[in-house]
Amino acid sequence: MQDIKELFVAIGKPNVDENMQNLLSDGIIDSMDIMMLVFEIEKRYKKPLKSEFIINECFESFETIAAMIDKAMQ
Repeated sequence: MQDIKELFVAIGKPNVDENMQNLLSDGIIDSMDIMMLVFEIEKRYKKPLKSEFIINECFESFETIAAMIDKAMQ
């Protein structure tokens, strides 16, 4: 989960941690944060993230983000 934490630090959201849930639906992050996370993910993994993975459900928690990255980067 440290990788996910580093993504949040990179987008200027160091206060977001792995114990938080409902990141998007509770307003902890917004659509601009998702855009920045996508950019950071693509930069880190040197691979574009397909649009099928850029859905709200994938950005609700560290676990859903990690699962999305694992699936997308296969």
